[in-house]
Amino acid sequence: MTKHYFAQTLLLVFTIAFVLAGCSQDQSTAPDTSSLTSQKLSGIIEYKDVLITHYGDRPRAALEAAGAIVREEYKYIPVMEASVPAYALDALRKNPKIRAIEEDVVHEYCQQTLDWGVDRIDAEYVHAESGNRGAGINVAVLDTGGDKDHPDLTWSPGTTVMGKDTTRWDDKNGHGTHCAGIISADDNDIGIVGVAPECDVIMVQISRASRISLFKIIKGIEWCIATHHDGDEDNDVQIMSMSFSGGPTEAEGVALSAAYAEGILLVAAAGNSRSDVANYYPAAHPDVMAISGIDAYGQAYYNTNYGEEIELIAPAVNVLSTYLEGSYTTMTGTSMACPHVAGTAALIWSDNPSMTHQQVRDQLHATAEDISFPQTYQGYGLVDAENATLGTTFGDD
Repeated sequence: MTKHYFAQTLLLVFTIAFVLAGCSQDQSTAPDTSSLTSQKLSGIIEYKDVLITHYGDRPRAALEAAGAIVREEYKYIPVMEASVPAYALDALRKNPKIRAIEEDVVHEYCQQTLDWGVDRIDAEYVHAESGNRGAGINVAVLDTGGDKDHPDLTWSPGTTVMGKDTTRWDDKNGHGTHCAGIISADDNDIGIVGVAPECDVIMVQISRASRISLFKIIKGIEWCIATHHDGDEDNDVQIMSMSFSGGPTEAEGVALSAAYAEGILLVAAAGNSRSDVANYYPAAHPDVMAISGIDAYGQAYYNTNYGEEIELIAPAVNVLSTYLEGSYTTMTGTSMACPHVAGTAALIWSDNPSMTHQQVRDQLHATAEDISFPQTYQGYGLVDAENATLGTTFGDD
């Protein structure tokens, strides 16, 4: 046997011994997470990246005892993000502290293609008659980012959950910029005007493309809640506009409930699947206003979702708004309906700053225009910015 062959054999023996030692570690003690991370990367242990919804008492000890690597513990939402050995999932689901364990669920923005809408809900009449343009109200748009340099948009400080540099929430997709423009495009001499052009629009970037990870949605909601706990009342998010939809999960449900408990009004697109909205979050959640779509001819948007959860209907087809590189374009989908309602809510709240989020929601219901659609399509009716803020219906629809 040559010295070279002997050295190779000895190295192989030590390698096998090390692997076996790692696979047979004492389960009675908390594992070395750095070692577990190495094993995960090497493929020795199959890990699943999951969201763990708990009942308020964080099950960190049980997770670590099972060999999990905790990635994130949210402060205001009873959810943890962790990488868990696949073999440990069934046992952990039986833990009385754990409400649910869920893998990622992809959501999609509720648009179909690349303004009559503001005129249809008489928001411009509110601006002209009362001077109310939504000033002093913070509206968070959870979306693809925003065109920071658009000449028709004035942004409040935003954030991104897509990387460590939270200032890099630039929009490369266009969806977020379009939704933000419907809410708050400036009332100036160019382009368009939004429903509430003087509200403080805040971009919370939760994706850079049309598909959104549930993990990022939770991070975005947590950020909005955290604004209520940072000692600065001026930046508290009051309205969340969410133009995306996907399958319902426990984690997203408790996150939405936590946001609503903070006094945040939640508005969401119903979705564009031509099916029952009950199967889609966030719109189907009871703490969220589900918004369906209508076109300029008074017909329901052909792909709008419908159902008992629908609260209002709003303009959704060929809506003109801001877009990338300082431009403008039209888009279609319940993604466009949602910000019409979010902007109207800002007008109501600006006029009535002592209102609660539930009172704003009730006002939107009580003043909606009955357009004789089935309740499953229109809910309380077409959102009416004039009636909701001025109590009149003189505007030219």
